[in-house]
Amino acid sequence: MSTAPIPAYPVVYVDVAVDGSAHVNVAGRHEHFDPAPSDVTRRAVTAYAAAVAAELRRPVRTRITDPDGQWLVAVHPTGTVTDLAEAPQKAARPRRQTVTVPAAQAPQCPAPNPECPPPGTASAPTLYRPPARVAAPIAPLPAPEVGTVPDAELDDTRLAQRSAQRPQPTATLKFSTGDVAHVVSSALIGRRPTGDPGEDVDLTVTVDDESRKLSRTHLRIEWHDGALWATDRAASNGTTIERAGAAPVELTPWQPFQLHDQDVAVLGDVRLTVSVDEHGRKVNL
Repeated sequence: MSTAPIPAYPVVYVDVAVDGSAHVNVAGRHEHFDPAPSDVTRRAVTAYAAAVAAELRRPVRTRITDPDGQWLVAVHPTGTVTDLAEAPQKAARPRRQTVTVPAAQAPQCPAPNPECPPPGTASAPTLYRPPARVAAPIAPLPAPEVGTVPDAELDDTRLAQRSAQRPQPTATLKFSTGDVAHVVSSALIGRRPTGDPGEDVDLTVTVDDESRKLSRTHLRIEWHDGALWATDRAASNGTTIERAGAAPVELTPWQPFQLHDQDVAVLGDVRLTVSVDEHGRKVNL
């Protein structure tokens, strides 16, 4: 079963001072906490983030900075806290493009890494403070025998070969306006879509909507954990998903919804048909 990604926005920013006071900022909404023992302050700010998560009806990203360091965690509506590993640094990629024609393939995502689990899969700590880690001594590597290839190099070669053979799933989006785009990673859709600060977006799709019922940044579509997800960006006219044999579903803002092949997203007066190919081939429409 695929795990829904935690949207990149909003982020609950928590700054804890040495005296135990704290300041919280979420989407421009500020809250101050008076000085208190550190455990009391941690429970208070966690409860505040949980209230935000309950309001959104899904986990929310929370970045906590205190005198001991900084952590990125997910706070759930129940008050559960899970660690979120920082995304690894990506290699330089071409400038982000605004398209109304089939988009070029985005760079391949990094290979799975057990130390960088996807959002929401890390085990929940008792508090947000991570346990101390003791570094193990590093033994020198034995020199390879003459005429042999080091095991690490062989492993890298095998990994590269497997990555090259693994197809990258593709979603083809066909709009009622005639626009077409191909999504292999993440995309924002709207009249003039722009990402939030720190949001990872590989493609922006500008749709010409004369009725202006399409919001400036209306919908995010992304691949995560082998599944395709749609997230309404609090669009004025909302987003409805139509699926054959099922009742239409109106998306809850900021709550990811898993898309299936041939789903139709209704964005104001614009209709968007989704074609999913898990083998990485672009669908000809």
